[in-house]
Amino acid sequence: MLMVPAAGDSAHSEATREQLQALAISTEHDAASASDATTRQQKQMQAATIRARLRDGDFDVGDRILLSVRGDSLVSDTVTVRAGRMIRLENIPDISLQGVLRSELQDYLTTQLTRYIKHPEVQTTSLVRVAVMGAVNKPGYYQVPADIAMADAIMMAGGPTQNADVSKTQLKRGTDVLYSSELLGQEVAKGATLDQLNIRPGDQIEIGERHKTPWSTIASLVGITAGLVSIFFVLRRK
Repeated sequence: MLMVPAAGDSAHSEATREQLQALAISTEHDAASASDATTRQQKQMQAATIRARLRDGDFDVGDRILLSVRGDSLVSDTVTVRAGRMIRLENIPDISLQGVLRSELQDYLTTQLTRYIKHPEVQTTSLVRVAVMGAVNKPGYYQVPADIAMADAIMMAGGPTQNADVSKTQLKRGTDVLYSSELLGQEVAKGATLDQLNIRPGDQIEIGERHKTPWSTIASLVGITAGLVSIFFVLRRK
């Protein structure tokens, strides 16, 4: 499902290499000083994700990029990242995105396309595929701009249901919890974007749910209990 709202100013909402390097160091420090094993593990996973971004870049196979190039002619397309982290444009050799961050993409492609297009004016929006699951009205996978806030990504899935408990929301990668509800709540309160949360393709935002009181089960038990009591008194009278 492709969802593309107006993207924000990526220069301010997508992490630079310098910011990621500083964040990796501070996250590793937090992991080393964490007092409980769960927080320590989550911080270690977050730091490893940041280090992987710095090494490999942000783009994986299947990611999409909204690309507009104004030069000798206007090119406007949605480009899919192929095997080897390559993108293909018409009449231009494949371009590698290995090691490129989202915050670097626009300048990087401008440099690459200058070899083939005279004075290209490049605009990009990086999309990332995430799952929004749990207590939302339209759970599923969404291709969304990486520079939007997590709260906006949740609203794209129809928003929380009436039975949702957003304070129990978690960010998962497979079966691993990258951000527990407590840590994620702190980041969401700051207005953190998906990029700032180091979201990777396939990560899952799972909205918590309020505990449901099983009234039908309770009613059945009450009825059974009442019936047993009645039988007990009948038997005693005999």
